[in-house]
Amino acid sequence: MLKWIEIDRRVIRANAAAIKRELRPGVKFMAVVKADGYGHGAAEVSRAALAGGADLLGVLTAEEGARLRTAGFRAPIVCLAPSLPAEADEIAKHRLVPTADSLGFLRALGRRATAARPLPCRIDIDLGLRRWGVDPAAFPAFAAAAARIGTIRPLALSAHLAYTPRKNLVEAEEKLNRFGALTEAARRYWPRLGADAANSAVLCDLPHWQLDMVRIGNLLYGIYPSNYYLRKKGGPPVTGLERPWKFFARIISVKKVRRGESLGYSSEYVATRDMKVATIPAGYSDGLSMEPAAAGIRIDPGASYWGVLRGRRAPFVGRPGIIHTLLDVSAIPGAAAGDPVSLHSRRTAAGAKLPRLYK
Repeated sequence: MLKWIEIDRRVIRANAAAIKRELRPGVKFMAVVKADGYGHGAAEVSRAALAGGADLLGVLTAEEGARLRTAGFRAPIVCLAPSLPAEADEIAKHRLVPTADSLGFLRALGRRATAARPLPCRIDIDLGLRRWGVDPAAFPAFAAAAARIGTIRPLALSAHLAYTPRKNLVEAEEKLNRFGALTEAARRYWPRLGADAANSAVLCDLPHWQLDMVRIGNLLYGIYPSNYYLRKKGGPPVTGLERPWKFFARIISVKKVRRGESLGYSSEYVATRDMKVATIPAGYSDGLSMEPAAAGIRIDPGASYWGVLRGRRAPFVGRPGIIHTLLDVSAIPGAAAGDPVSLHSRRTAAGAKLPRLYK
């Protein structure tokens, strides 16, 4: 096998347990498994996360949710993006919990239910991300109209902050306070209405805003989205997380390159010294980063990205191709064809055909 991905389910389960331990009593934990579990495999991640203490699963669309339900999962499955009226049948069939930001969808959903057995849903508020959600100023009228649809049962208000760690904490607090006020007003219609706005970044930097539920993706996969607590507070609120993902590719060729020799497509890289260069059969189609070479946005390749061979860094030489990358192994004695190189890659961009080996 020339390239493969190793995914440790025990790490995902342990990460879920660590997240669960940091939540206040009664706060639910949604494991976000959208985009095929961030490339790790939605079904495998879901099993491990639920075993580690997650209460429900979060996907992006009804299509993703239906696949998990068909795979046998009985836990609540929430669609985080707003659903369309045409998806109401699929949502009802697979017992999914949709997110809504339009009365048209809520009415379509309500037509699939009865007052005795209303269908659950969530209503999303736009706190400035501007991708979807009901505008806060329009929400009082929206809530009043939604309350007249007697065959739906709103479970919670949700929101996603346009929050950049350590840059707009005050703004985030102000928006979350406004969100809390909207929730209280909506409980006039739905007294048991919950609320959630905390993703991984908010849980790290604003843990007092756990509300009724947290929606966690990055932390589940061992990725800290913020270093605010690492620098300012002596450590993050969730500790002991590890990364379950390891991407490997074997060296298929090693060549010597002389100083001044050009290499790569368009001869865009010129060796500044004598080098030993290894080739691996993995490139940007596998999720390896490829920076543009145009003047003005040029980034020095080889300084920005690297693989790890025998415990030492092997910098990229030039830019990755679609299915190959050159590495500088000059400082790694004995580097040879067949050696496995550990690589950083964008998990959601890693090709679906790459073998996933689950531990």
